[in-house]
Formats: sequence, C-alpha cells, structure tokens
Amino acid sequence: MKSFMTENTIKNINFDYIFNEVRPITEYGIKKKSQVKPFIKGEESNLKKEFNKMNSFIENDKTLDVINLLKHVKNIWEILNRAKKNQVLDEVEIFEVKNFLIQVEKLDKVLSGVATDIELKKLNLLIKLHDILDPAHEKLNTFYIYDEYSEKLKTVRTEKKQIEKKIKTVKKEIKEEIEKKYSIKFNLKDEVLISKSQKEKVNELIKDINLRVSGENYLNIIFKIKNNDNIDLLEHKYENLSKEEEKEEFLIRENITLEIKKHYNKLYENTQIIGEIDFIIAKVNFAKKTKSVEPEIISPLEINVKGGRNLKLEKTLIQKQLKYMPIDLSFKKNVICITGANMGGKTVSLRMIGQIIAMASYGMFVPCQQAKLCLFDHIYISVGDDQSIEKGLSTFGAEIVNLKEALENSCDRCLILVDELAGGTNPREGYAITKAVINCLKNKECITVLTTHFDNVADDVEIQNLQVAGLMLPDDANITSINNINQISKYMDYRLIEVKYNNNIPKDALKIARIAGINLEVIEDAEKYLL
Repeated sequence: MKSFMTENTIKNINFDYIFNEVRPITEYGIKKKSQVKPFIKGEESNLKKEFNKMNSFIENDKTLDVINLLKHVKNIWEILNRAKKNQVLDEVEIFEVKNFLIQVEKLDKVLSGVATDIELKKLNLLIKLHDILDPAHEKLNTFYIYDEYSEKLKTVRTEKKQIEKKIKTVKKEIKEEIEKKYSIKFNLKDEVLISKSQKEKVNELIKDINLRVSGENYLNIIFKIKNNDNIDLLEHKYENLSKEEEKEEFLIRENITLEIKKHYNKLYENTQIIGEIDFIIAKVNFAKKTKSVEPEIISPLEINVKGGRNLKLEKTLIQKQLKYMPIDLSFKKNVICITGANMGGKTVSLRMIGQIIAMASYGMFVPCQQAKLCLFDHIYISVGDDQSIEKGLSTFGAEIVNLKEALENSCDRCLILVDELAGGTNPREGYAITKAVINCLKNKECITVLTTHFDNVADDVEIQNLQVAGLMLPDDANITSINNINQISKYMDYRLIEVKYNNNIPKDALKIARIAGINLEVIEDAEKYLL
C-alpha cells in the first residue's frame, strides 16, 4: 500500500516537527495520535466533521475543565486485558477501574456543555458496574473490600474484631498486674526496659511466667508480655479467621473481575472516546498557539492560501528577533513554476505548501489567514536527499529517485513539490528534463510545484509562472550601503507574483553577489553576458 507521505517527505516539509508539537495529555490521546490517518480525496465530508469537533472546543469555556479532568485519567488497558484473561485483579487494580469510572462520569457532565450537534461518541457511564465497585454508595475516590459484598465476610470480620478486643483485654490485665507487682511501667510498645545493674529485678522478671526477654542493649534488658494458653488460643482463632477472610476477599475480587470483564468492550470504548477528545483538544491548543485557522475543503483541484506561514522557519526567525513575511498562494494550473534568485525563499514556500496541505490532511487547522484547499492521495517532495547521497547517489541521482516515485503515482491525485529539478546536472540536459517533466504532469490530476532557475520552462499557457518578488531596495538605499549579506533578508520580498511566461525574469543573483562582497570586476564582467 502506497504511503501518504514518505519519511523523506515528512522530514523535508517539517511535518515531523509540527506533529511533535501536538501533545495529548493521556496515554489514550497519545495512542490516538500515533494511529491517525490522513484524510484523502473523497473524504472531504469526514474532514469537515473533524473540523466541527475542533470548533466545538475552540471557544468553549468548558474546554479547560475537560483538560483538568484529562490530567487525572490513568491508563487501565493492562488491567482490562488482565480481567479479560480471567486473571483476578487486586484491590489497587479494582480501585483504578473505579477511579476511571469516576473520571468518565465527571467528563460526561462537562462534555454535556460542549456542542451536541457534533458526531462525537457519548461516554458509557456504566452505572451498574460503578455500583458494584461502590456497594456502600460512599462516592469516594477509594476502594476496599466492603463488608457489604458478603454476609460471611461481615461475620468473619466481626468475629476477628471481637477476638482482637479479647486479646487486648487479656494482655492489659496481665500488664496491669505485672506493673503493680513489680512497680514497673510498660512503654507504648508494651515493653519494659530494666537496667542490667538491677540484677535482682532482672532475675525476678526472668522467672515470671507472664514475661519473656525480647532483647537487650548495652544498658538494658528488654521484657515483653509472654502469651499464655488463653492468648495462644485466641490468636490461633484470629489466624484462622484471617485465612477465611482472605479466601472470601479473593472470591469477591474474582467476582468483581468477572463483572469488569463483562463490561470490557464498553470500558475499552470509553478509552477510545477519551483518546479522541484528548487528541482533538491537543490539535485545538496547537491551532491557538500557532494562530492557525480552519481551511475550506473543496473537491476541485485547487490551492488558495492567504498569509501562509512556514511554522518552523517562523519560530526560528522569532527567536532571532526577525520578522516572518507571510505568503499568498493561488494555484490555478496543474503545474506551477516558481522562479527567482537563491535566498529568495523559493524552497521555504515549497515546504510551506507541503506543510499546509499535510496539516489539513491530518485534520489540523493551518497557519494562515485564510485557505481553500483540496485533498490529495499522496504528497511528494524532492529537495535533495542526504540519506541517498550517503548511500552513494549524487544530488541529481537522489532527485531522480524521488521524482520516479512521484511520476509513477501521478495517476492518483498527488501534490508534487520539486526544488531545482536537475540543478545538479549540466544546464542543457537539466532544462530538457525539467521541460519534459512539466509536459508529463501538466495534464495529470495533480498539482505540481517546481522551483527552477531555468528560463523559459514555463513558456506554456497551460503552466502557471510565479516569481519571487526579490530584492526591494527603498529609494534612499542602494546596494553599496548594504555591507553585510545577513542584511539581505531585511530587503527581500518573499511574495509570489504571477508573471507571464514571456516576461523577463528579474536577476537578483548578481545583486546578492555584490552585497556579499564579490570582486566588482567579476560582477561587471558577468553583467556583460546578460546583455
């Protein structure tokens, strides 16, 4: 099965950077994000539904409440799977299921304040299971094996308490008798510390049938009450009752596990719904952070973007306290050629196009003021492949490898982005290959955007030619006043202007070379060849 984007494409349009910035809170949301698939041609209505879900959370005052609840939702997948396999759950695991149901109930109440006309599945409250996990109806975020689960359990625990009380009473009577008899006092640990220097007292206490030596230190001998037959009998009964309690608790946990197993499907469905909500909110938060907007999704082959931004580059420029210039795009043909000097932003625009289309395809709002977009089956980009170069391919070879896959799949609706095709070979052959590729793609159900330095490749009424506006020096400035190549961006106009194929293409390369400080004699000599 052909992928929507190759790893190379994902990297080159910076979609990996963007998608990493979408951060769900729960493990369910993270899983949902990892499983997300792009919306392709024919799924426009489904994508619109996804955008409607996002819009329901955009300005809703309940969204923050949902986020706060999501922070308390824990992963119970392993617990559910254990229950499904009839592995008896312990008290902590049962508590986690109960806590999950509590959070589901709270989420359901909050989500009722979100738009109800969106196709978002409703959470299963599972009230009967909740009652089973809270038989005392305490409605507390805790769990233990309640007496209400079993009359036998209640009886055993009552008997244990009575025996425990008897043991304490007997020990108390013995302790009081010893304290009175020997004029000593037990501490809070029910111990008596007698100094080794009191040899007579020590010998006297050692002979007492109700005391035993429990230890000693450098200074003292430590005595504790020794069990008599009555205490031994009571403790034996207590031990047996504890075993009965343990068996009964196991049976109760076994029954609770079976109840959880019965509700496995609905519990699992709840995790999926929570994951979807979490992922939607993560996309909403990213849209707000990046000032992205909902694109209008259309069926015809068309891309229109007003004020588009390359998010990764924009962040880099902001960190350098530089201003990013948004770009307008209006693609009216199947093939679009973008011309202009290096440093003119052609590659940035190319990546931005792929970035915006990929974001929309994955159900995200896009970084621009306004957008009207169609969906594609595949996105391809070729801007040179370092990995291919490392494998022994030249830059041109890497381009051809990338282009081959795009051409082979051009019968599907594709977005094909090519940066300086054949720039790594001789100009005559490069022009011929570029022209042939354009002729091949201009009648396909694709949008192909190429950046090129070759003149006249767009001399065709079926090809749209866009020109980077280029260096725009103000009236009071000239090239000689710009003494640092790093200042070029200050005067570079990155807007794309539609030009006719027979227009003279502006040449900014020599201006940039002059600013960079290239020998004036070389510059003037080069200018002669342009006459």
